[in-house]
Amino acid sequence: MRFNRWMPVPIAAIAVLASGTVVQAQVTTGSIGGRAVGPEGNALEGVQVQIVNPSTGVTTGAVTRNDGRYVVQGLEVGTNYRVTARRIGFAPQTIAPVRVTLGQTTPVNFTLQTQATQLSAVTVTVSNDAVISTSKTGTSTTISDSALRRLPTLNRNFQDFVQLVPQVSTTTGYLSGGGVNLRQNAIQIDGAQSGDMFGLGTTGQPGAQANAKSIPLDAVKEYQVLLSPFDVRQGNFGGLLINAVTKSGTNEFHGSIYGYTRDQKLTRSQPYLNDYTQQQFGGTLGGPLWKDKAFFFVSYEQQRLEQPATGPSIGASDAYVSQASIDQLNQILSSRYGFTGAGTGDPVIRENPNRNAFVRFDANLPWNTRLVLRHNYAGADNVTFSRSQPTAAVPFFTLTSNSYKFSTRTNSTVGQLLTNFTNGMYNELLVNRSTTEDFRTVPVTFPQITVRGIPRTDNPTGTAGLVFGTDAPSQGNSLDQNTFEITDNFTIPVGSHSVTLGTKNVFYKSVNLFASNRLGLWEFNSLTDLQNGVASRYQIAAPAPTDPNNGIATVKAATYSLYAQDTWTATPTLTLNFGVRWDKPDFGTLPPENDIVFQQYGRHTSSVPSQAQISPRFGFNWDVTGDQRNQLRGGVGSFSGAVPFVYLSNAFGATGLSGFSQLTCTGVTPNATATSSLLVPQFNQAAIDNPPTSCAPFTRTNGQVVPGAAISGPASGAAINSIDPNFKYPKYLKATLGYDRRLPGNLIATIEGLYSRSQDNAFYQNLALVGPQGTDARGRTMYGTLSATGSTPRTTGNRTQVLDVTNSSGDYTWSTTAQLQKTFADAWEGSLAYTYQQARDVVSVTSSTAGSNYRYQRSVSGNLLDKTVTKSKYDQPHRIVATGTYRFKTATDLSLIYTGNSGAPFDYVYGSSSTFGDLNADGQTQNDLIYVPRNATDANEILFQGYNGTAAQQATAQQQAQAFEKFISENECLNEARGTILTRNACRNPWVNQVDVSVAQSLGKFGGERFKNLQFRWDIINFTNLLNKDWGEQAFSDQGSTCGQICSATVVLTHVGNRLPTGQTQSTTADGIYTFSPTYTAFNARNASSNYRMQLSIRYSF
Repeated sequence: MRFNRWMPVPIAAIAVLASGTVVQAQVTTGSIGGRAVGPEGNALEGVQVQIVNPSTGVTTGAVTRNDGRYVVQGLEVGTNYRVTARRIGFAPQTIAPVRVTLGQTTPVNFTLQTQATQLSAVTVTVSNDAVISTSKTGTSTTISDSALRRLPTLNRNFQDFVQLVPQVSTTTGYLSGGGVNLRQNAIQIDGAQSGDMFGLGTTGQPGAQANAKSIPLDAVKEYQVLLSPFDVRQGNFGGLLINAVTKSGTNEFHGSIYGYTRDQKLTRSQPYLNDYTQQQFGGTLGGPLWKDKAFFFVSYEQQRLEQPATGPSIGASDAYVSQASIDQLNQILSSRYGFTGAGTGDPVIRENPNRNAFVRFDANLPWNTRLVLRHNYAGADNVTFSRSQPTAAVPFFTLTSNSYKFSTRTNSTVGQLLTNFTNGMYNELLVNRSTTEDFRTVPVTFPQITVRGIPRTDNPTGTAGLVFGTDAPSQGNSLDQNTFEITDNFTIPVGSHSVTLGTKNVFYKSVNLFASNRLGLWEFNSLTDLQNGVASRYQIAAPAPTDPNNGIATVKAATYSLYAQDTWTATPTLTLNFGVRWDKPDFGTLPPENDIVFQQYGRHTSSVPSQAQISPRFGFNWDVTGDQRNQLRGGVGSFSGAVPFVYLSNAFGATGLSGFSQLTCTGVTPNATATSSLLVPQFNQAAIDNPPTSCAPFTRTNGQVVPGAAISGPASGAAINSIDPNFKYPKYLKATLGYDRRLPGNLIATIEGLYSRSQDNAFYQNLALVGPQGTDARGRTMYGTLSATGSTPRTTGNRTQVLDVTNSSGDYTWSTTAQLQKTFADAWEGSLAYTYQQARDVVSVTSSTAGSNYRYQRSVSGNLLDKTVTKSKYDQPHRIVATGTYRFKTATDLSLIYTGNSGAPFDYVYGSSSTFGDLNADGQTQNDLIYVPRNATDANEILFQGYNGTAAQQATAQQQAQAFEKFISENECLNEARGTILTRNACRNPWVNQVDVSVAQSLGKFGGERFKNLQFRWDIINFTNLLNKDWGEQAFSDQGSTCGQICSATVVLTHVGNRLPTGQTQSTTADGIYTFSPTYTAFNARNASSNYRMQLSIRYSF
């Protein structure tokens, strides 16, 4: 362990803080604060302020200081507090109801009148919201309890409502906070780290690959979405922070039972939509264990989701292989290899069950102390399977043996101890222990096999492929994560200052097995070749010979954080906040050192991040008119983000001495004249039982027997992953300026600006790739040569890839938001916001592996190391968000959400075919931006080759040229780029509109008192499409790339060959030969989102 050097620092800090007192650690509570003055406006010292939560009987309070000020922190979020001020000689005053909002200080001020004798308290009311508050400085949105209960949602995932935040970008299909990488988001539940620290998924929730939900929706009371909180207690994120608090028991028993259902009958019927069934049901129960002393709350929710896998099945109208071909395959496998588990071509039902359980216990202890204990469980299973669509030139029909089930199990236990002191000090101690297990289950244990040359039933001249056996990435794939967190904060009021000291420490361990192709991957050109055991390609992964851990990557790490803050009430209307935060990563394990990599590439494979980061912050809040009607706020500060540990785990598992090495055999020359040692071994029973770790030997003409290439040793073979020794965790500078005005009717108008600039960000480079070798005829920077058979990158050393993660900087986003909002009161709540945003970055890192991040981090035609910022994948210039809910006197709730936004930017790139697809010869395909010809019918500009897809797609070279010319003319981003290589993210999907509606009816008005708590609800997603089938369509670029949302790239031309200069066999100036499908369309609206989807539910509450 290497934690010893830095571990004493936070431990000492915790000891000091725990012996004293603190503020709302990780912000799981709210505060009430204000000032007491006399009839003449003079400050009153010694006023006793008592705060009562009638729901739990908790009573706490404070005494005003010499300036008349008080603050009571650590209050549970709620809407019905009663605040009373008393002092001898003055009439007591009570203000109720008072709402306590998450992370905010609700202002409650008193003007006490002189009274000789004590009279009954004077009771008044106060308007409360989450916007006008002295503690609000940065950009944030509160998702209230009423919004969570009323607004429409299909999946009942608390994260669904993050889309309501005006500054959130949704261009990649996932959530980006202010245009920042989605993996820089963080999730906290009850103050505890609850996100996916490894970073495999795209939602930020553990188990995202199985569509797991962090917590039952009915267990969430409310949450904040923070983009620039200048409170130094909030850290370890660079995009947005979701900060949720859970429900608790009260002095009254309360609970609910509910069920939600939807299926294809509640969706518009479309030939491209499969049938499905989703049912969600659960319940809650809360109440007292001991009145005013101890309470409990439990919530359980379960989902059943079944839907057919995408792609055709045997017997369907769009099937492109016959049952006879599958029967022939099974006969060969059974008679020749004794294998009967290849599966069928039948339809596959993908099941995705989901389970959540939550338990919370609260106890009011002596000495104004409250104890909170809670446990949260999330589990999900997701069957994954798909088949190629017949529109592909060579589609692959997958048999059922190639499916897999991804399973995840997360358990989290959190304890909090919150203590208030009469002198205004407050302490919160938090301890969190969580585990996540991800694993895959497969139907068979067998190599993955692809057989090409299968006759197509829909095209007599075309062929398809059959795929069966264990899915290659699932042949060895599991991840265990363990997290332990301890946080403590301490706040001391000193005159007009409130000083906060705190520490957060997270200890993390992951054990990751990723052994794609561990059982082998074989490819055959025909069924005859399969019967004869003659493969065209073979790939196998095996642990590096010197790896004592058999390819398993274990990472032990910690992040230590210390911070200090002074909140200064400079004047009765001006609050200033000064703070600084220190974050230090530390690793208890190191990757092994590969000396040969250092000798050849100058990089230590044992390097890990160690740079401490200092993050100063400043925020202010000015009550301009002194009446809580006009508020000017803002701030500036640094935010140290977190690196998903999957980025670092890549380096632990791929040093050449650790992880898995890949062997690929591709040669099919029988012997005699062979020159390659990569000949494919014979496929037989022995190769199935014990996958070969070397290619086949061969005999030269002189009789010399040459052994086949073997699994790589530490000096050669598979890609190396490394970390720049100067690599720093991502860091962002953020600034906010906002103005809020309270209008009549408790409407709040806001105009707000948000700016973010990266100081350090992740950037991937290939150290084995030699620098630019020139440019091609179109101006594309070349890193090797093109030939008649493909491309040859120019590399150095004995590796083709040494993928190194280093830093870039200069990414920036800025946005301006205008918003009008109202919290729920007088039967309605609503919000309307418009945001203009720009996002520019060097790379948009969107994947979870070094190889994919390097390949897809951006599409460029210039120098791969150029770190100039260009348009980001997260760029979304215009976004409108409107929400509203209204309760009619008939106990009918009508709620809606409208979102309208610019479409996502994307690239047009070249697709790959066989050995082609790498236009700049850097060793990567499907990431090269296309050259847009001045005239596509000019063969000197672009050369086509006959296309043989489905019958409708077949076209001569001339027909393709004419079709592509027409396509360019009708596509604005391409038409403007004629004669040049397209720039990054130059094209954009169409504008997206969506209206979601929910109607809920309580039956008390119709069925009498006993039915008043029974409610029926109808949710309609894409409501306008219900009104008219042509409304609400959402069109996206017709992505033909295999990377999907990872790269936001669309394949429009397929690279099938190279046109070399006369007399040359290899050249950097060769021109490509392409195919273009004449049926290709720019945008496709054939998706579920373009159609209305409805859900019915019933709920009984008590």
